[in-house]
Amino acid sequence: MRARVALSGTVAAAALLAAAAAAQAPAPAGNFGGGGLVGGSHDHFGPGNAVVALRALPGGKLEIEATARGACGGGDITTDATVADDGSFSADGRERTQPAPGVEVTTTFSLMGTFSGPTAADGTLTATIKRTAAGRTSHCHSGRVTFSVRRPDGVLGKPGAAADTLYYGTTSQRGVGPRRPIVLRVSSSGRVVSSALFGESVHCSDDTDAIGLEAPRTNAPIDAKGRVDDHERFTINSDTTDVRVNDRFTAQFGADGARGTFSLSDRTTDKTTHRTLRTCASGVVKWTAAP
Repeated sequence: MRARVALSGTVAAAALLAAAAAAQAPAPAGNFGGGGLVGGSHDHFGPGNAVVALRALPGGKLEIEATARGACGGGDITTDATVADDGSFSADGRERTQPAPGVEVTTTFSLMGTFSGPTAADGTLTATIKRTAAGRTSHCHSGRVTFSVRRPDGVLGKPGAAADTLYYGTTSQRGVGPRRPIVLRVSSSGRVVSSALFGESVHCSDDTDAIGLEAPRTNAPIDAKGRVDDHERFTINSDTTDVRVNDRFTAQFGADGARGTFSLSDRTTDKTTHRTLRTCASGVVKWTAAP
């Protein structure tokens, strides 16, 4: 037996107003960025970490770019989705990439999420990564990554980082569609960036572009005014070459948001002749994020 309930005029009017407000709620638009970071991990590039970028277009269309990490490396995702009336979206698929000569990566992924408003979305991502290099194949999994993305407004609020908080945002660099993403975790003390990850690209002297993920130093200190200035110089040695890396990351944290810059550059030289083989640089890239 189905019960029927008659609404009073006041209740009915309130229901109509709520429905009208929901119908008039602004749709998500523009660039969203963020991702997910494993809590307590000192390996920015380890399994369970990911960056996610979205670009919401008219008509509910959504462009998605993401990189999920597994023990054997990263799996890149570029796909499209449609945002439903309730704000939800999902995408499943398989993508094959060649991140370096002689290397092939196949990523099988499943992603779903929901916009909680015009400036934020949350979701989950899983990926299985198959990597083939030098005739050897390895498999790994991202695990279930819980991610968030934001469309930051640039407002910082009270100076100083919000303790035990993740900040999500975008950089001034663009991928195929969305702006590249950044995600940062502030420690429980509010005094260090315990982990962070961002998508980046550099232009090289041989007129090629290289893309990837980068991170500032683990536990980069935040000063009393919410500022970070992390500068790293190191050399990557191989049998025949040296790669001298010069990276810088800055941040200004507030309770309601954060912003900063990064710059990446490297120089590859021949060990025998000391001749420069290639240089690559990002230039100064701006970023903005919000909790």
